[in-house]
Amino acid sequence: MAYFDYASVGVPDPTIMQEGKRFLEKLPEEIEQGGGDYTLRLLGLYEETRQKIADTYQVPKRNIAFIQNTTEGLGIIANALYQSLEKVHVLVPDIDFISSSLVWKQNSDSIEYVKSAWGCVSPTAIVNQMKEHTNVLCLSSVQEVSGYRISFQDLLKKREKRDDEYWIIDGIQEAGIFHRNLVKDQIDAYIVGGHKWLSCPFGIGFMYVSDRLLNKISPAYYGYFNLNEPEIGWVDYLESRERSLQDSFTTNVHASNLEPGGMINAFGALMLGQSFSKWNTFGIEKASSAIIEKQQRIRDWFEGIRSCSVLGSDRSNDWSGIVTVTHQDGIQKEKEIMRRLQEAGIKASLRSIEGVGGIRLSVHYETTERQIEELLAPFLWE
Repeated sequence: MAYFDYASVGVPDPTIMQEGKRFLEKLPEEIEQGGGDYTLRLLGLYEETRQKIADTYQVPKRNIAFIQNTTEGLGIIANALYQSLEKVHVLVPDIDFISSSLVWKQNSDSIEYVKSAWGCVSPTAIVNQMKEHTNVLCLSSVQEVSGYRISFQDLLKKREKRDDEYWIIDGIQEAGIFHRNLVKDQIDAYIVGGHKWLSCPFGIGFMYVSDRLLNKISPAYYGYFNLNEPEIGWVDYLESRERSLQDSFTTNVHASNLEPGGMINAFGALMLGQSFSKWNTFGIEKASSAIIEKQQRIRDWFEGIRSCSVLGSDRSNDWSGIVTVTHQDGIQKEKEIMRRLQEAGIKASLRSIEGVGGIRLSVHYETTERQIEELLAPFLWE
């Protein structure tokens, strides 16, 4: 089996799975021994993973929130902005993932679409489409069909971001393999489900929320885990006969206030934390460099296949882990190739939007040369 479908769902690491297995095996006994106290211990695990994510992106822990998936995170931010701003006018690329547009349908006053070209959403195209009233730019940092990876630094060189403008970014197709400087790129919300390149398909992800956005929005509600711990501690407070629903609590302006505030996905947090540890151990820069090298290898090979073209940009700075190959004979030929790949034990995807698309190959830093050789067998692509 040669797996080239991380852009759909990542394969959990066997070593990390063993760690998860040990956690689950001990769970019944530890709950029986700890009861309510064990819930607080699970919260500690949650916070450890939050710190790992914050350290990776070099941001304060208060700016990191946990989510179930990218769509949920996008929806939370969209609804919060709609409740906080007088008007919400959104700009979205025409080839973006469906949720980048869908979450704004009931949370905006207008949605406009940036016209793409050959799977690319260039900074120039975005600038040309930005209107005076546009105050939300929502897009994927990597386009899921073409693999085009946008440079926010190039965008900032072409226009100055306004004080009343918010950039809401879906980062799921790069987190785990490509790092991004969220502060330097002036991103207000960076939203990532864990199930793709982080290889953590356990119902958890994260989002970074900038201070300027946190100070603008409010959560739809508070749960008890959104509150600051009482001075006497949660255990003593919950035991107290003086406890009342009318007690006063305090909160902080933290991204965690956007979380549900109830029982947590501790297993997911453990696995996500392990995934971040693996990425950091391999090397953040080393991971992206390895993928660019593999990308170049695959692109060079397809230059010799006259019937095939690679979608997106030729600039390596615009590349991601996705290589999408389009065939000159169209989608029926691509479906035929997909059947051959499947029969050869090679897993990939076929994706299209706005008249462009092809066979989407996901190249991870763990993808081996042998797997690439299996993929690039000429008979599969004739």
